[in-house]
Amino acid sequence: MKTVQMIVAVSLLMITQACETEIPETDVDPPTFSIKITGDGFDETFDQDTDFDSFQLNLREGTEYTFLISGGDSGGLKRFEVYFAPDYIQMNPNLGGNWARTSLSGLTDMLYWTGNASSPLTGTLLNGTFIADGDSVSSPITFYLTDFGGSEGSSNATGASLNVYSGNHTTEVIYF
Repeated sequence: MKTVQMIVAVSLLMITQACETEIPETDVDPPTFSIKITGDGFDETFDQDTDFDSFQLNLREGTEYTFLISGGDSGGLKRFEVYFAPDYIQMNPNLGGNWARTSLSGLTDMLYWTGNASSPLTGTLLNGTFIADGDSVSSPITFYLTDFGGSEGSSNATGASLNVYSGNHTTEVIYF
C-alpha cells in the first residue's frame, strides 16, 4: 500500500513540479539535481552540492531500493542523463513524459530526459526501484545535466558520480 501511495504522490509531483518557463537571455547558473534512495533501513538524499569524492554508498547485494531523482534549472532544463552498469545495478524506472532508456554498450545503460527549447520546462522527476547486484562490486551511478544556457550563451552543465559498492554488508554511507 505504501508503494502505491508513493507512486501516486510522485506522479502528482511530476505533473506539478515541471513548470513551463522562458529561456532567459543570459543564464550562468548550472542545473541542479538530487537523488533520494530508500530501502533496507536506509533513507538518504544526495544532490549537486554533495562531495561525492568523499564517500561510497554501500548497498546490500540482492536488496531492492526505491529512488526518486529530480533535476531542474530555472531557465529551462535541456538534458538529464543517468548512467549505470545494468549487470550490477538493475534499474526499474517508471518511465514517462520525456524519459527514455537506452543501452550504450553491454556495460552501460542510460536513462535520459530531453527538454524542448520551444516549450522549456524548469525540471523533471523520475522514480522507480533498483536492485544492487554483485558481491563485492563497485559500480557508479553517474548524473549529467545541461540547461539551455540562455538565448545568447552555451549550456551550463552539472555532473557527478555516486560511488556504489554492493556486497553482503549493511546499507550505509562510508566516508573516506
